[in-house]
Order: sequence, then structure tokens, then C-alpha cells
Amino acid sequence: MNYEYKNHEGDMILRDHLAYDRTKFALLRTFLAIERTALGLLASGAGLVILQTSATLVTIGYILCTVAFCVFVAGGVYSWRAKKRLDGLKDSPAMQS
Repeated sequence: MNYEYKNHEGDMILRDHLAYDRTKFALLRTFLAIERTALGLLASGAGLVILQTSATLVTIGYILCTVAFCVFVAGGVYSWRAKKRLDGLKDSPAMQS
């Protein structure tokens, strides 16, 4: 994390800085939880594809791998958009008064 409180000394009070950092940490925690879910889905899907001989279970494994990829991409997009919104909020006039 990059703590640049001195650069915005006149713009934001300490409470605003702490709320901003708390929100950034919550965003990171959410991103990691989404990616952990994607990794679990991928492991489950790969396990079914590799270890099962039943065509139905192998198909479910491939579906789980596809869902894992979709969750991974969706989590990245969500985090990127939320970070952009958060950075825009920090630069807004409401946070500077």
C-alpha cells in the first residue's frame, strides 16, 4: 500500500484517509475471496476431468472449469471497476472539503 497522506494534507482529514484505506483493504479482501472461489471451482473441475471415467462427471468437470474462468474474469473486472470508482471518489470535491 502506498500511504501518501502528506500530499493531501489540506484536502482530506485523517478520518477520510482512514476510510479510504479501509475501503481499499475491503476491496482487496473481496477480490481475493472471488479469486479463491475461482481456484476452488477450477480444482474441482480439473479433479473431475482427470479422475472420473463417467462421461457425465467429466462434462460437469468441464463446466466447472468454464465457470471458474468466468468467475475469475468477473472478479477481475469487478475489482478494476471498483478501484476506478474509489480513485475517482478520492479526487472528488466532496472528499476535499
